[in-house]
Amino acid sequence: MSNVGRLDRIIRGSAGISIAFAELTGFLGILEVIFEVFALGLAVFLTFTSLMGYCPFYPILGITTCPVEINEGQISPELS
Repeated sequence: MSNVGRLDRIIRGSAGISIAFAELTGFLGILEVIFEVFALGLAVFLTFTSLMGYCPFYPILGITTCPVEINEGQISPELS
């Protein structure tokens, strides 16, 4: 089951990889000491949810970024 749309997955993946890169290269400087655990945890979470296509917080908040699926085989009532 997926609740993360394509654009959301791209944004999450990019953000996760960017944060991990900034953290691992030492780009954050003095902030690195303060946010090291938080930044790596956030990077792992964003990258994992991007790859899996599922965010555990979306059902709690009632959010989905997946497009609405249309069943083409279903007969819809027509006005006569």
